[in-house]
Amino acid sequence: MSNPTVLKIKEWTGGGVLSRTAGEAIVRWLTEADFTAFGAEIRSLVEAGDTDELEYAFGSTIAFGTGGLRGRMGPGPNRFNTHTVGVAAQGLARYLSGTDDTRTGGARGVVVGWDTRHNSETFAKETARVLAANGIPVLIFEGHRSTPALSFAVRELRAAAGVMISASHNPPEDNGFKVYGPDGGQIVAPQDARITAEMRRVAKVRRTGYEDAVEGGQIRTIDPDLDARYIAVLADLSLSGAREVRVVYTPLHGVGMTSVAVALEKLGYQDVHYVDEQVKPDGAFPTLAGGIANPERPEAFLLGIRKAAESGADLVLASDPDADRVGCALPLPDRRWSAPPDALTLNGHQIGALLCHYILNRKRAAGTLPAKGLFCKTAVTSDLTALIAQSHGLEVVDDLPVGFKHVGAAIERMPPDMTFVFGTEESHGYLADARIRDKEAATGILLAEYAALAKKDNRTLRDELNDIYRTYGYFREVQRSVALPGAEGSRRIDDIMAALRALPPKRIGGRAVRRLIDRQSGQALDLRTGTTEPAPGESVNILVFTLSEAGHTRAIVRPSGTEPTIKYYVSVSSVDMAGNREAIDSLAESLLAGMIDLCESM
Repeated sequence: MSNPTVLKIKEWTGGGVLSRTAGEAIVRWLTEADFTAFGAEIRSLVEAGDTDELEYAFGSTIAFGTGGLRGRMGPGPNRFNTHTVGVAAQGLARYLSGTDDTRTGGARGVVVGWDTRHNSETFAKETARVLAANGIPVLIFEGHRSTPALSFAVRELRAAAGVMISASHNPPEDNGFKVYGPDGGQIVAPQDARITAEMRRVAKVRRTGYEDAVEGGQIRTIDPDLDARYIAVLADLSLSGAREVRVVYTPLHGVGMTSVAVALEKLGYQDVHYVDEQVKPDGAFPTLAGGIANPERPEAFLLGIRKAAESGADLVLASDPDADRVGCALPLPDRRWSAPPDALTLNGHQIGALLCHYILNRKRAAGTLPAKGLFCKTAVTSDLTALIAQSHGLEVVDDLPVGFKHVGAAIERMPPDMTFVFGTEESHGYLADARIRDKEAATGILLAEYAALAKKDNRTLRDELNDIYRTYGYFREVQRSVALPGAEGSRRIDDIMAALRALPPKRIGGRAVRRLIDRQSGQALDLRTGTTEPAPGESVNILVFTLSEAGHTRAIVRPSGTEPTIKYYVSVSSVDMAGNREAIDSLAESLLAGMIDLCESM
């Protein structure tokens, strides 16, 4: 007798409820031996009549984005599961086997790491056994580790590549597969496209038994001594012996206790208080609203701020699940912690400014600021950090595409006589040591050090930030992400970007637009004269609308590379706009609302 679930799928496909692509993929996953492990989940979706999920999960194939492969866990080619992970690992193996790096570096192997998310260890071991089956040695951590630890390990072990299983700060239902090159940085173009092409060519995934590969030596556990070398690099970030400060730290159920906490201890911080409820690794992130363990969100600090109020702390630090992002909360000017979290937390631009200012001033005072130093930031990150870097004579790269991997790539492109000093992105990513090539949450320990120095003078990091604004100008950045899920949402995002290019707005929020910089075409259009000129830089799908001659005041629109959203960024500065802080803040909100209204009307 025919399978009733298959008959139902064929009925839905014939009736137009499901696309032919989705219907054929579902039948394949229900009937072929390679997919038997997913049968119960698929049948459950069919019995529930969840055709939207079936279409989304089976109607397309998961692909590389800004942060590698990332998506919701579940059955289907557009979901994250052992099959799609296996295909990704097989594609990576094919790519490595055809490159110069692994004809000699095949023996160098691939480092594999994972975070505390549900199934991360399972996916890491699936990756390892596929690589091993393809003759590529695997070096795997003995437990969960941070993403920057993986980056460090690739460089330190001279591996051909690295794979990190993590979905960063995404919801608990998600996971991801990030690929790193031999330089320790996430892969960028054109390597990402080449690996994706190899994944699409995969007809069969080769696998070996995990334990068999361990016994045969194809999979080896990384020596714990590597952890000590990694922590030593984090300790080298320190620029002062000041430690008299009370710190609350939370890893938000992630891996931060293996990196940030260990570094704090090694550096001799004695007054560190941990958020007990969030120290235990837990992929459900149960103490956080919606399970979102993201230090960019003020609500992620609720338990940390409560701990700070109880202990009288000077600051709260929080890292995301794979400990590459760090957030910070500070008491109010009167030292109280009783305000809502959004009044206490710093945004990513402010943290970047504090770190940049502290690092450059301390290095200058110590005579260790290099004669040719490099500073990097992404295009959507505040220009404040670039102004600070310029004032210290650094070479400034300030228009990188979104994604910290582009900072790592810029480091790799440095001339031999240049030294990397600091890199920053608006989404709470920071790096101050080129021995690591991805953002590092432990860079946040410098905030504790900075706070300890300020405390000696009865000052706080808020006072320091205000001094930075007085010196370089006040900057206010606001942003909004608008979710447009599904195939229809994807088309809507494409339509918005196309409409903005076809008919660029001459006014946003009542303010005249001076230029449109289209980073995809590499052209800048002067809306006052109609003339165009080249806009150098990597081709990415970003539109920048400048509202001042200097360009510090601007609105940016881009589709997300990891989520079904369109993102809006606005920056306004007193450097090129008249008005006090209140006026600058008001203008920023007005421009953001105007940009969103404009796009929603298209």
